[in-house]
Amino acid sequence: MNRKFLLYGHGGSYNHGAEAIIKSTIKLIKNNYPNSHIILSTHFKQQDIEFGVDVHEYCERDMYYVELDKSSYVKGKYDTLIYKTTIDKIDKDTVCLSVGGDNYCYDNWRKWKVIHERAIEVGAKSVLWSCSIEPSMLCDEMVETLKSHSLITARESITYNSLLKKGLKNVELCSDVAFLLGKKKVELPNSFVVGNTLGINLSPLIVRREERKGIIVRNILNVIDYVINNTDMNIALIPHVVMSMDNDYEMLNGLYELIEKKDRVCLISDKLSASEYKYIISNCRLGIFARTHATIAGYSSCVPVLALGYSVKAEGIALDLGCEDYVVPLDEFIEERTLEKKLLKLVFNENDIRNMLKGKYELCRKNANKAISLLS
Repeated sequence: MNRKFLLYGHGGSYNHGAEAIIKSTIKLIKNNYPNSHIILSTHFKQQDIEFGVDVHEYCERDMYYVELDKSSYVKGKYDTLIYKTTIDKIDKDTVCLSVGGDNYCYDNWRKWKVIHERAIEVGAKSVLWSCSIEPSMLCDEMVETLKSHSLITARESITYNSLLKKGLKNVELCSDVAFLLGKKKVELPNSFVVGNTLGINLSPLIVRREERKGIIVRNILNVIDYVINNTDMNIALIPHVVMSMDNDYEMLNGLYELIEKKDRVCLISDKLSASEYKYIISNCRLGIFARTHATIAGYSSCVPVLALGYSVKAEGIALDLGCEDYVVPLDEFIEERTLEKKLLKLVFNENDIRNMLKGKYELCRKNANKAISLLS
């Protein structure tokens, strides 16, 4: 059966979590609907081409109206014009998938509403796909918008239960489709010891949100110092989002420069794909990750992880895996050795955590695959 799928809400593949969702979704569609026509609405087409996102056509924003929007005092005034090429692709036979993951966690969620409303207007199917939604964001307007979707696949139980409490009947609990992402082998640095390396991912996003300036970097540096001086583990600094306005690599490079003993520390390239980062993470012994999809790469490779949590998605995904004790919310960063204490707990329980993740791995894959069957 020929079907047309429009994937929208995608910010570009330099966010390798977004790349993981997109590629996993495309693979699911092609495996289940081999004759389908897939359109990707993206903010950065060249990034997606660079990382081999295999779709039939692209839609891009109208940058003239993007610039007008920046200087407008009326929020959302130009949304319909910005996404006109995307909206024009929608007809009654289109299945629209909002693939941004956490797009409904932010104040600008209404820009995706204009695409959704077009789908409803012409009789298309509109699906909020593999999503998390911050419960505090669930105002009456958002709830009504969510109720009008054909289907919502919530990727963790906090979102799922919050939507049920608001009376939604169109929501299903499915694991994040990125649990299905494969690994792609890449050459590891000389100082990377397979099975005995601590992976660390740090993002500008959580540093911007810290309650005490400099406390997170100080915690990370103390962890690195502890690992170098008290264990035989090596350390890999692993970027996962390298957008110009939100670049993990720049932050990790600055961190690397502050490390005195570098012989057991490596800084991973910022040029790799989501599957290559997953390969690297899968070869770590443990992880401390700020980016949710770095944690998913760890969880789905049975690597015990400390998630630096700033959102419902980090907390919800960890909760569903039984790893809620290994999420470090930002408001817990009070002392400079908070993370060190958490790491010691992770090390003490690492075998139990690894075995628990092995036990839940197939269930997560099954629950991620469930999402595509719901579309029929």
